[in-house]
Amino acid sequence: MSVFGADFDEPDPSDAYQIVGYQEYANALNNLVPLVREADQASIRAFNKIISDMPELVIYTNLSRRFGFSQVQNSSLPLRLRNISNLYRQSSLNETGNDANAYKRSGIGWLIALARLEHGSIEIGYQTNVSPYNLEELTKVETAAFSALLLDGARSHYWAMNMDLATHYLLEGNVPKVSDRTALAYGRRAVLVQEMLKTLNQLASQQFSPAQKQELQSWYKNMSAVRQGVVYNVYETYKVAIAKKGIDNIDLNGCPPLVSGIRDDILRGRASIRLEE
Repeated sequence: MSVFGADFDEPDPSDAYQIVGYQEYANALNNLVPLVREADQASIRAFNKIISDMPELVIYTNLSRRFGFSQVQNSSLPLRLRNISNLYRQSSLNETGNDANAYKRSGIGWLIALARLEHGSIEIGYQTNVSPYNLEELTKVETAAFSALLLDGARSHYWAMNMDLATHYLLEGNVPKVSDRTALAYGRRAVLVQEMLKTLNQLASQQFSPAQKQELQSWYKNMSAVRQGVVYNVYETYKVAIAKKGIDNIDLNGCPPLVSGIRDDILRGRASIRLEE
């Protein structure tokens, strides 16, 4: 049996809240996954009945609806965000409607799926793991819910990032507008969205139409452009120190896949950007 746990090489007091959340999700997976593996259908129904009577365990989906893009008055936005708002409304991957009750989900499968998503997402930000969502341990009862939460998570992060001017400053290479610390935080978020999209493609690519697959691919490419903007930001911020000490000797506090990519790109002379059209 696979056991989920916390393993941080260099504990940092500022990450304490992340460690607590990480361990709570690990506890949920360690207890609930074996439970459903050994349960028959009657037991699963009983678990779901118990959970349905506990409103604190309700899970809400379609979180991107909270951004209220459909109600935004275009005239109140800068042009670039106005364009993003229009793209959001045209997206083939949106779920329509703003009634929160329509997106209430309940059941043991949803609880496990949420724990898996949150546990894996924390791992992406702070550890090196080739399978952060541990699909090898995915149970049948959570598979559909996990796919839905992956899409919802990627969609929410993608549109929130694109409605943030800091993302566009990174894409433009506007270094004075974005600190290196902020750039690394946005880069970590881009890595997270890409990992969600890769996992979603592996798990449920057959559920999407050709147009939806094309849009998902465009999201992935957009996040790659954000990561390239982070590389440029880091290089411009530290280029004097890099010239003296080398990029490997610069302490970058970012998620491992992001930092590894930054170091590799700078070593290969790829610290440049392509301006938005």
